[in-house]
Amino acid sequence: MTTRTDSIRRAGAVAWAVVGLAAVVAILGGVAWYVRVLFPPLVLAGSIVFVLNPVVTALQHRGLPRAAGAGISYLGVFALITLAGVGLWPLAAAQVDELTDDWPDIRARVERWVDARAEESTGTFFEFTRQDIEDSLDQGGGTFEDQLQRVRKIGTEVFHVLLILVLGPVIAFYLLVDVPHLRRVAESLIPDSARGEVMVVARKLNRAIGGFFRGQLLVAFIVGVLCSIGLGIIQLKFWFLIGMIAGLFNVVPLIGPWVGGIPGVTIALTTGSPLKALLVVVIMVGVQQIDNHFITPQVMQRAVQLHPAAVMLALVAGGSLFGFLGLLLAVPAAAVLKIIVGHLWHVHVLGQPVAPDDEGPGPVEQVEERPENQGALTGEAAHAAEAGQAVQAGQAVQAGTTAPRT
Repeated sequence: MTTRTDSIRRAGAVAWAVVGLAAVVAILGGVAWYVRVLFPPLVLAGSIVFVLNPVVTALQHRGLPRAAGAGISYLGVFALITLAGVGLWPLAAAQVDELTDDWPDIRARVERWVDARAEESTGTFFEFTRQDIEDSLDQGGGTFEDQLQRVRKIGTEVFHVLLILVLGPVIAFYLLVDVPHLRRVAESLIPDSARGEVMVVARKLNRAIGGFFRGQLLVAFIVGVLCSIGLGIIQLKFWFLIGMIAGLFNVVPLIGPWVGGIPGVTIALTTGSPLKALLVVVIMVGVQQIDNHFITPQVMQRAVQLHPAAVMLALVAGGSLFGFLGLLLAVPAAAVLKIIVGHLWHVHVLGQPVAPDDEGPGPVEQVEERPENQGALTGEAAHAAEAGQAVQAGQAVQAGTTAPRT
């Protein structure tokens, strides 16, 4: 009877805690809506931190200061991008030029195909014309003021994108350098009685979010390479561009791979034959099967354990509320929600003990406390260490001078 009463009390406490948490989230969400312009660079910075922090930490294990490790990591990324650009730019530029030359013919063939489908729809409940489609895609009038407003809007969006691409890496660099200090500050805000439990949850969140971002980038690269090779084998025009587009859209789980296959089928139908379009579908499906059964399980491992239905619901909600950015962040947000709710239910409702987490370091390993990294202390930590050593030396001298002589 006592156990049942305790369970009911714990459930009531968790219920009120959830209500309070929901109220806090609602208030913070309202405030965040007014400063939502800050989120894109912060999201980009957070993604960079999750991707590069293991590298910076590994370099710190070897005695390098975090600032030097972050700089080396940035230089390595820039070097890889430069080498890839130098190696692939001629091929990409040639295919872009070829696509520009062939675009009028491709568009004419698409319009003829749409006209044929519109003629077949005459007299049916879904009857349409090509003009209906063009009107639905038209975003404004043809007056000079409308065109000027559109150009101004496009220019503003381009400026915002460039600002995000500049601010994101800069913020990420400072976060990479100060991550140990941020961890100490965060730990100081946690009560001693809850610190162990919070750190267990933080480690799980770190593995889920960091594993998702790192895994998705690697999987997208592998899928892009495989798609490009397959499309190149069947000699599809613009095979490299289409393969890279398929890899880029693969960042969005479940939906992205199929959206990325649309350009390949369209190019195959307009520049090749239905047989080539069928081959494109076979290649795209084959790559996705390889990804789903071999690549993703090996790369992602246990980073995000979500049911496909939960992933679909998260994508629908994220896309509806926050657009493309919501699609990118829907799955890690759902994983975070699952970890937190699951922990609260198992520990505070079912009364299970907090399971020890032995799967590696937490969000940031306290590398500066390791003996081999004492030389990497910088900033406040170094001054604190020097001050401590000076105090100890002074105490030793004072003890030696005041000791009674025998």
